[in-house]
Order: sequence, then structure tokens, then C-alpha cells
Amino acid sequence: MATKSGFISRFLAGVFVLTRLYGWIFVALGVAVLAISAITEREAAHVVAVRPVVVPLDENANLVEPEELLELLSASFTKPLDQLKLSDIDIERVEEVLEEQAFVGDAEAYVDAGMILNISVNQRVPLLRIIAENGQNYYLDREGVRLPLSTNYTVRVPVVTGNVVPWSDNYRSDPQHQLSQLMALGHYLRQDEFLNALIEQISVTATGELVLAPKIGDQVIYLGRYDEEITPERLTRLKIFYREGLPYEGWRKYRSFDLRYSDQVVAKKI
Repeated sequence: MATKSGFISRFLAGVFVLTRLYGWIFVALGVAVLAISAITEREAAHVVAVRPVVVPLDENANLVEPEELLELLSASFTKPLDQLKLSDIDIERVEEVLEEQAFVGDAEAYVDAGMILNISVNQRVPLLRIIAENGQNYYLDREGVRLPLSTNYTVRVPVVTGNVVPWSDNYRSDPQHQLSQLMALGHYLRQDEFLNALIEQISVTATGELVLAPKIGDQVIYLGRYDEEITPERLTRLKIFYREGLPYEGWRKYRSFDLRYSDQVVAKKI
């Protein structure tokens, strides 16, 4: 009798264990079905709106406007933007399309809980504008990328004129290339608060020397050929000369400052 009772107990215990085990399996399957259903429903839902935001440059400048980004996206999809389902949107592809726009440096996109496609765009930042005698007219950004002119805004950066060499796609691999040297000079000027506010134009002569034009006054500043070590030393002398040796009221008395001589600034009066 005890043997029969023990068997029944073990049987019922086994049934209980199996019931619990399969119960959890059914619960897990139910959760998975609900999750898949929710994902499928979300994928089939339409995007409510597309909201591109362009992070402005200094002075709230935009080289590219949100409307232009919308036009670019519209051209990349087979459906109008207001008819897109979530399943139609490849976020990585959206970002790639936007980053192909000349003035876009980086793009981030995501769809929020309200089914809004949010886009944030960082613009490329011009460092120099090239207006060469050979007819080329473009911006160089801080990474050395060539940018076209914008129809929306003209960026206030030093303008490089004169005998600028033609564009070369691989110039950044050669530190001695004229465009590499102009980039180095541009970064040096930008990082110095005084020089950034002072210099308006860089002219390249037929012999490859650089002549600077300040924003204030009619003087020209002879800098000479670019050199990684000598050029910063010359510009330091120029700053000292402006700050200590040349009172504001005396600026108009001079027509040129020459930095090409060692340890001095040669100033010529009008």
C-alpha cells in the first residue's frame, strides 16, 4: 500500500513540475508573440513627420537649410515622406544620404515614440575661401575638404587670392603642397584670437610668397614663403609690433610691414 501511495505522490509531483515547466514556456511564447506583434504593428505604422535640425555655425549661419535636407531625402525615397512606413526607413541609409550633401559633416537620425523621424545635422566649418587667378572659387573646411559656395550664406573667413595652385584631391598627403601650407596657416590664424580678428586676406604672389591684408587699415604685410617654424615666429613679431610698437593712431601712417627680416618688423611709411 505504501509503495502504491509513493508512486502516486511521485507521479503527481512530476505532473506538477511539467505543468510549471510548460506553463512558463507558454507564458514565454505568449510574450514573444505579443512582442513580435507590437514590432510588426510599429513597422507598419506611418511616420508622422520628418524634423531636420541644422546646428548653426557662428553668427547663426546655415550653409544648408532644413528644407534642402527634406528635398534631398524626398529624392532618395520611392514614396513621398508623408507616406513612409517605419519599415521603409533605413536609418543608416538616411544618415549616409544626408552626409553626401556638400555642407553636411555629420548626420544623426532616429524615430521617436511618436513616430517622428528626427534628424540632427552638423555642418562643415569653412576655414578659408579660395578665389584664385585660375578661376577656382571654393571653401576649404577645417578638415581640408573642398566645399562649393553656398547660396544661403557667405562665411567670413580669410580669403586666399592670387597664384593659388589648382585643386588636387590628394594634396593632404604632402605637407609641402601649397594647399597644405595654406591650411596650416589658416588653422594658425584661427586659433590665435588676435590674428583671427586681424587678418582678412592672404595673397599668393607669382613666386609663392604670402602677403597678408589686415581688416583695419590699408597696409600690406609681407610674410614670405610659408615655413612650419619660421612663419609662426614672424606672426608673433607682428602681434608684438601691433600691440606695443604701433599705436592705433599711427596705423594710417604706414603702407607696409615686412616680416621677412630676422628678429624685426620693417615698417614703411606712406
